[in-house]
Amino acid sequence: MASSRSVRFKITASLVIPLLSLAALWIFGASVTTRESDNLLSVAALYEHIGGPGDELTTALQREHVISAEYLGARSQRNRDALIAQRQRTDEYRERMRRLSLNQEAQADLTTPAMRTGFADAIAALDHVDTTRSSVDIGSIDQVTLTREFARFPDAMQKLVNAMSRINDVSLYQHSRGLISIAYSKDFLARERALVAGALVAGRELSPAEQRLFAQLTANRRFLFDQGLPDLPDDVRAAFDELAASKGYKRFEVMEDTLLAGTGLRFPHSLWRGVADELEGSYQNTITWASGTLVSAARPMALGTLVQAGLAGVLGLIAVVASLVVAIRVGRGLTRELAELRASATDLASVRLPRLLERLRRGETVDVDEEAPPFTVRSTTTEVRDVGAAFGTLQWTAVVSAAEQARIRDASGRTLRNLARRNQSLLQAQLKLLDGLQRDVEDPDTLRDLFRVDHLTTRMRRHAEGLVILSGGTPGRIYREDVPAVDAVRAAVSEVEDYTRVRVHPVPDVTIARAAAADVIHLCAEIIENATVFSPPTTEVSVRGELVARGLAIEIEDRGLGMSEEDQEALNRRLSSPPEFDPAETERLGLHVVGRLAARHDIHVELRGSPYGGTTAIVLLPESLITQHGDGEAASSEGPPESSKRPTGTSPTGGLPRRVRNASLAPQLAQEQPGSGRADVPDQARPNDAMPGKTEKRSPEETRALLNSLQSGWRRGRADGERGGEEG
Repeated sequence: MASSRSVRFKITASLVIPLLSLAALWIFGASVTTRESDNLLSVAALYEHIGGPGDELTTALQREHVISAEYLGARSQRNRDALIAQRQRTDEYRERMRRLSLNQEAQADLTTPAMRTGFADAIAALDHVDTTRSSVDIGSIDQVTLTREFARFPDAMQKLVNAMSRINDVSLYQHSRGLISIAYSKDFLARERALVAGALVAGRELSPAEQRLFAQLTANRRFLFDQGLPDLPDDVRAAFDELAASKGYKRFEVMEDTLLAGTGLRFPHSLWRGVADELEGSYQNTITWASGTLVSAARPMALGTLVQAGLAGVLGLIAVVASLVVAIRVGRGLTRELAELRASATDLASVRLPRLLERLRRGETVDVDEEAPPFTVRSTTTEVRDVGAAFGTLQWTAVVSAAEQARIRDASGRTLRNLARRNQSLLQAQLKLLDGLQRDVEDPDTLRDLFRVDHLTTRMRRHAEGLVILSGGTPGRIYREDVPAVDAVRAAVSEVEDYTRVRVHPVPDVTIARAAAADVIHLCAEIIENATVFSPPTTEVSVRGELVARGLAIEIEDRGLGMSEEDQEALNRRLSSPPEFDPAETERLGLHVVGRLAARHDIHVELRGSPYGGTTAIVLLPESLITQHGDGEAASSEGPPESSKRPTGTSPTGGLPRRVRNASLAPQLAQEQPGSGRADVPDQARPNDAMPGKTEKRSPEETRALLNSLQSGWRRGRADGERGGEEG
């Protein structure tokens, strides 16, 4: 089963995820813009610590290169002194380059792998200069190799500067790339100068290898110069266009073409050096000015980008915060609306409707408009208002349906009660008619049948009363005086079909309040009936009474198969808190009646297991329903001894009569019946062949005498009942 989440959690998740995405985009954009600004600002720092010193060192190495080439061509003391002096100046620039580029600030500006790799190559080229010098000193290197050795550092610097210029600003990177290309072409010019100067000072023409190298250098110089011009800004490109149109530049190109034609050396060494040195100086001055211009342009551009990044970051942050505030307020408002809707719906389902149903169950009149007011929810959300309106409609429909069901149920109950009341009246009339017939009939067989009809009518009256109770009414049978407990138990036994299996043990000498006597008799009769039905016909059902601390406990025990603990617990719950009667439930109607009667008089009824394997029902009558008399001696089902102390058919407190065994029998039948244990109903009411201790049949005269005495006792008892209590 999927885990359950609250509406607050889902709304928060639906709002937080987009906000987190927006915040992430803002952080990314701010970091990118800030990085661009940092890159622009780092251009000046890189040029100050690495680019500028690198250009100075490159120029110094180019001069050392040409002097070294001339020393190889003519190893004179003059050339030697010039070389030593230039080496000292080169070392000064090399030391300055190391000092500035290796500090912590400069190294921090090398932010990309390409920068760090290019810088490492440049430092390695610087370390290799000493090896090249040694080769020059001993003369073990030619002009072509010398050119390549001195090209190490310029090539590494070109890569490093190109990596440092790879910034995110397109226009500035384009300008830097054009200037780097032209600066690189100036290095090829210096290589041409050194290569040709070495041959001219030696008074010889270029060797084939030197001629090929010179052609390559010339082609690269011209290509790089022409390639870099379009990428420069207008003012910088104008300066280089002026350089290209100068007299010195044109003269140098003519000399290049002459050397490329291979027609020999047509000019002296001094002319070549003078033209090349002048052009190299103009070249360097223009490059230095252009570099300063681009670096100066990078700082305000970086500051402008930084300002833009700051503004974008602040505005983005404001947008994120505003979105967060709006989302929280909207989510909180929607959550509050849903919470109010849930609280209202819960109150409707858990409080208002159950309370209304309880009132309807009690038969109260309910005003639908008052009990089902409009279901209002304070909401600005259309869907929430619609749900609230739907709940209002549901509430009104539920109240109307409940009221209609209660009306139908009440009408059905009244109908059932009216029918049951009619049956009660008819049965009561039938009982009176049977009394009259019993007085007039002398035939024993007919009298026996009348007794059976009388017993059947009594049971029918109990079922009619049960129908009245289930339909919500009161049985209507009351007594004018309190009824002895033993008489109540006997009366309950007399209303059971299989009464001959019931054995009533001694019951305390107490009386039951007249207002509850009829209900107690009915309650015990239903339980005894249930015990006889759910136990084998050959077993006995025992009824005992005992005074306890909380009142009078009546135990009704059968010896049947019993029931499971689950069924027993379920039935005890229904007996302690009887639910509303459902006409569709036709099983165990007697238990419904017992639960209703017990709840009416605060009687506690509980089912327990019996040691004999059956079920024991304990009926606890509260002290408010009983009154003790005399010394509390128990009354037995066996009745008093033969000298009975009061007349047959009377009771010490009125109410139901108590039969004294054999008191009204004819002299010839007035003997103790051995094995007789049925005190609640006379043995004479049973067929002769079912009487214990008797195997022979009585004569017609004996049977007539028994039935006459029994008829006299019942007649006196009913007469006392009519004087002391009434049956509705």
